[in-house]
Amino acid sequence: MPEYTLFCAPNTYAMCAHAILEEVEADYETRWVELFSETPDPEFLAVSPHCRTPALLGPDGALFETGAVALYLAEQFPVAELVIPPGDANRGAFLQWIHYLATTLQPDVIIQFHPEFYHADPDLQSALKAASMQRLTGVFKTLDAALDGGPYFFGKRPTVPDFILALQTVWDVIFPHGDINAYPNLARHRDAMCNRKSVQKVLSQHKKESMQR
Repeated sequence: MPEYTLFCAPNTYAMCAHAILEEVEADYETRWVELFSETPDPEFLAVSPHCRTPALLGPDGALFETGAVALYLAEQFPVAELVIPPGDANRGAFLQWIHYLATTLQPDVIIQFHPEFYHADPDLQSALKAASMQRLTGVFKTLDAALDGGPYFFGKRPTVPDFILALQTVWDVIFPHGDINAYPNLARHRDAMCNRKSVQKVLSQHKKESMQR
Protein backbone atom coordinates (compact mmCIF):
# COMPACT_ATOMS: atom_id res chain seq x y z
CA MET A 1 0.00 0.00 0.00
CA PRO A 2 1.41 3.45 -0.89
CA GLU A 3 2.60 5.63 1.96
CA TYR A 4 0.52 8.62 0.83
CA THR A 5 -2.87 9.04 -0.82
CA LEU A 6 -3.53 12.37 -2.53
CA PHE A 7 -7.14 13.25 -3.28
CA CYS A 8 -7.13 15.21 -6.54
CA ALA A 9 -9.46 17.00 -8.89
CA PRO A 10 -7.93 17.88 -12.26
CA ASN A 11 -6.49 21.36 -12.83
CA THR A 12 -7.04 22.48 -9.24
CA TYR A 13 -4.79 23.45 -6.35
CA ALA A 14 -4.10 19.74 -5.91
CA MET A 15 -1.50 20.13 -8.67
CA CYS A 16 0.91 21.75 -6.21
CA ALA A 17 0.91 18.85 -3.74
CA HIS A 18 0.93 16.42 -6.65
CA ALA A 19 4.06 18.03 -8.12
CA ILE A 20 5.83 17.99 -4.76
CA LEU A 21 5.07 14.29 -4.34
CA GLU A 22 6.66 13.73 -7.73
CA GLU A 23 9.60 16.01 -7.00
CA VAL A 24 10.51 14.17 -3.78
CA GLU A 25 9.84 10.77 -5.39
CA ALA A 26 7.35 9.79 -2.69
CA ASP A 27 5.51 6.48 -2.60
CA TYR A 28 1.97 7.68 -3.30
CA GLU A 29 -1.28 7.12 -5.13
CA THR A 30 -3.77 9.60 -6.53
CA ARG A 31 -7.51 9.38 -5.94
CA TRP A 32 -9.41 11.44 -8.51
CA VAL A 33 -12.56 12.98 -7.05
CA GLU A 34 -15.52 15.11 -8.12
CA LEU A 35 -15.58 18.44 -6.30
CA PHE A 36 -19.19 19.39 -6.86
CA SER A 37 -20.87 16.03 -6.53
CA GLU A 38 -24.14 15.81 -4.61
CA THR A 39 -22.87 12.51 -3.24
CA PRO A 40 -19.16 13.05 -2.52
CA ASP A 41 -16.82 10.15 -1.93
CA PRO A 42 -17.17 9.39 1.83
CA GLU A 43 -13.43 8.82 2.20
CA PHE A 44 -12.70 12.15 0.54
CA LEU A 45 -15.25 13.93 2.74
CA ALA A 46 -13.66 12.41 5.83
CA VAL A 47 -10.29 13.86 4.86
CA SER A 48 -11.50 17.18 3.42
CA PRO A 49 -14.62 18.44 5.25
CA HIS A 50 -15.32 21.13 2.63
CA CYS A 51 -14.71 18.80 -0.33
CA ARG A 52 -11.72 20.75 -1.57
CA THR A 53 -8.41 19.57 -2.94
CA PRO A 54 -5.67 18.89 -2.14
CA ALA A 55 -6.36 16.49 0.69
CA LEU A 56 -3.77 14.03 1.89
CA LEU A 57 -3.74 10.79 3.83
CA GLY A 58 -0.36 9.78 5.17
CA PRO A 59 1.47 8.16 8.08
CA ASP A 60 0.50 11.03 10.39
CA GLY A 61 -3.18 11.05 9.39
CA ALA A 62 -5.27 13.39 7.27
CA LEU A 63 -4.36 16.88 6.14
CA PHE A 64 -5.95 19.52 3.92
CA GLU A 65 -5.21 23.08 2.69
CA THR A 66 -2.70 23.74 -0.07
CA GLY A 67 0.02 25.43 1.96
CA ALA A 68 -0.18 22.98 4.85
CA VAL A 69 -0.02 19.92 2.60
CA ALA A 70 2.84 21.36 0.54
CA LEU A 71 4.95 22.33 3.56
CA TYR A 72 4.24 19.06 5.37
CA LEU A 73 5.30 16.95 2.39
CA ALA A 74 8.45 18.98 1.81
CA GLU A 75 9.45 18.57 5.45
CA GLN A 76 9.05 14.80 5.24
CA PHE A 77 11.72 14.65 2.53
CA PRO A 78 14.54 16.98 3.65
CA VAL A 79 16.95 15.53 1.11
CA ALA A 80 14.93 17.28 -1.62
CA GLU A 81 15.80 20.65 -0.03
CA LEU A 82 12.41 22.23 -0.68
CA VAL A 83 12.33 23.85 2.78
CA ILE A 84 14.28 26.81 4.15
CA PRO A 85 15.12 25.48 7.63
CA PRO A 86 14.72 27.26 10.98
CA GLY A 87 17.77 29.35 11.73
CA ASP A 88 18.35 30.28 8.10
CA ALA A 89 18.17 34.02 7.40
CA ASN A 90 15.55 33.37 4.71
CA ARG A 91 13.25 31.29 6.93
CA GLY A 92 10.91 34.21 7.69
CA ALA A 93 10.57 35.16 4.04
CA PHE A 94 10.00 31.50 3.15
CA LEU A 95 7.01 31.31 5.51
CA GLN A 96 5.82 34.76 4.42
CA TRP A 97 5.52 33.74 0.76
CA ILE A 98 3.74 30.48 1.55
CA HIS A 99 1.08 32.40 3.47
CA TYR A 100 0.96 35.29 0.99
CA LEU A 101 0.20 32.90 -1.85
CA ALA A 102 -2.55 31.23 0.18
CA THR A 103 -4.21 34.30 1.67
CA THR A 104 -3.54 37.10 -0.83
CA LEU A 105 -3.18 35.48 -4.25
CA GLN A 106 -5.40 32.41 -3.99
CA PRO A 107 -8.72 34.07 -3.02
CA ASP A 108 -8.68 36.32 -6.09
CA VAL A 109 -7.61 33.47 -8.34
CA ILE A 110 -10.66 31.54 -7.16
CA ILE A 111 -12.91 34.50 -7.98
CA GLN A 112 -11.67 34.45 -11.58
CA PHE A 113 -12.85 30.86 -11.94
CA HIS A 114 -15.85 30.77 -9.62
CA PRO A 115 -17.45 34.17 -8.94
CA GLU A 116 -20.69 32.26 -8.34
CA PHE A 117 -19.18 31.13 -5.03
CA TYR A 118 -19.59 34.71 -3.84
CA HIS A 119 -22.83 35.90 -5.49
CA ALA A 120 -25.61 34.39 -7.61
CA ASP A 121 -26.29 37.54 -9.67
CA PRO A 122 -24.37 37.36 -13.02
CA ASP A 123 -23.96 41.15 -13.15
CA LEU A 124 -22.42 41.21 -9.71
CA GLN A 125 -20.24 38.26 -10.65
CA SER A 126 -18.78 40.34 -13.48
CA ALA A 127 -18.10 43.20 -11.08
CA LEU A 128 -16.46 40.80 -8.63
CA LYS A 129 -14.16 39.48 -11.34
CA ALA A 130 -13.21 42.99 -12.46
CA ALA A 131 -12.39 44.12 -8.92
CA SER A 132 -10.49 40.90 -8.32
CA MET A 133 -8.41 41.39 -11.47
CA GLN A 134 -7.44 44.86 -10.27
CA ARG A 135 -6.17 43.35 -7.03
CA LEU A 136 -4.35 40.60 -8.91
CA THR A 137 -2.49 43.24 -10.92
CA GLY A 138 -0.98 44.55 -7.69
CA VAL A 139 -0.25 41.06 -6.38
CA PHE A 140 1.58 40.12 -9.57
CA LYS A 141 3.68 43.30 -9.38
CA THR A 142 4.70 42.33 -5.85
CA LEU A 143 5.56 38.78 -6.89
CA ASP A 144 7.43 39.95 -9.98
CA ALA A 145 9.61 42.17 -7.80
CA ALA A 146 10.20 39.33 -5.33
CA LEU A 147 11.47 37.11 -8.15
CA ASP A 148 13.90 39.68 -9.52
CA GLY A 149 16.93 37.68 -8.36
CA GLY A 150 15.33 34.43 -9.60
CA PRO A 151 14.54 32.31 -11.28
CA TYR A 152 13.10 31.12 -7.94
CA PHE A 153 12.14 32.90 -4.74
CA PHE A 154 15.45 31.99 -3.12
CA GLY A 155 17.84 31.90 -6.03
CA LYS A 156 18.79 28.87 -8.05
CA ARG A 157 16.75 26.09 -6.42
CA PRO A 158 12.99 25.85 -5.94
CA THR A 159 11.32 25.62 -2.56
CA VAL A 160 7.72 25.18 -1.44
CA PRO A 161 6.44 28.64 -2.46
CA ASP A 162 7.77 28.11 -5.98
CA PHE A 163 5.51 25.10 -6.40
CA ILE A 164 2.52 26.89 -4.89
CA LEU A 165 3.01 29.85 -7.22
CA ALA A 166 3.82 28.02 -10.45
CA LEU A 167 0.84 25.70 -10.22
CA GLN A 168 -1.34 28.82 -10.27
CA THR A 169 0.47 30.85 -12.91
CA VAL A 170 -0.06 28.02 -15.41
CA TRP A 171 -3.61 29.41 -15.64
CA ASP A 172 -3.34 32.29 -18.13
CA VAL A 173 -6.85 33.49 -17.31
CA ILE A 174 -5.70 34.88 -13.96
CA PHE A 175 -3.51 37.52 -15.67
CA PRO A 176 -4.75 40.83 -17.10
CA HIS A 177 -5.50 40.19 -20.77
CA GLY A 178 -4.38 36.58 -20.19
CA ASP A 179 -0.73 37.60 -20.60
CA ILE A 180 1.94 36.65 -18.06
CA ASN A 181 4.61 38.40 -20.15
CA ALA A 182 3.66 41.73 -18.62
CA TYR A 183 5.53 40.33 -15.60
CA PRO A 184 8.87 39.08 -16.99
CA ASN A 185 10.16 37.60 -13.74
CA LEU A 186 6.93 35.68 -13.24
CA ALA A 187 7.17 34.42 -16.82
CA ARG A 188 10.76 33.30 -16.23
CA HIS A 189 9.71 31.60 -13.01
CA ARG A 190 6.87 29.73 -14.68
CA ASP A 191 9.15 28.60 -17.49
CA ALA A 192 11.75 27.33 -15.03
CA MET A 193 9.19 25.41 -13.00
CA CYS A 194 7.45 23.99 -16.06
CA ASN A 195 10.78 22.64 -17.26
CA ARG A 196 10.99 20.40 -14.19
CA LYS A 197 10.07 16.78 -14.86
CA SER A 198 7.84 16.65 -11.79
CA VAL A 199 5.72 19.59 -12.96
CA GLN A 200 5.57 18.37 -16.55
CA LYS A 201 4.34 14.94 -15.44
CA VAL A 202 1.66 16.39 -13.18
CA LEU A 203 0.39 18.85 -15.78
CA SER A 204 0.14 16.02 -18.28
CA GLN A 205 -1.77 13.79 -15.87
CA HIS A 206 -4.21 16.55 -14.94
CA LYS A 207 -4.80 17.41 -18.59
CA LYS A 208 -5.49 13.76 -19.38
CA GLU A 209 -7.88 13.37 -16.44
CA SER A 210 -9.68 16.60 -17.35
CA MET A 211 -10.21 15.43 -20.94
CA GLN A 212 -11.76 12.19 -19.72
CA ARG A 213 -14.50 14.03 -17.82
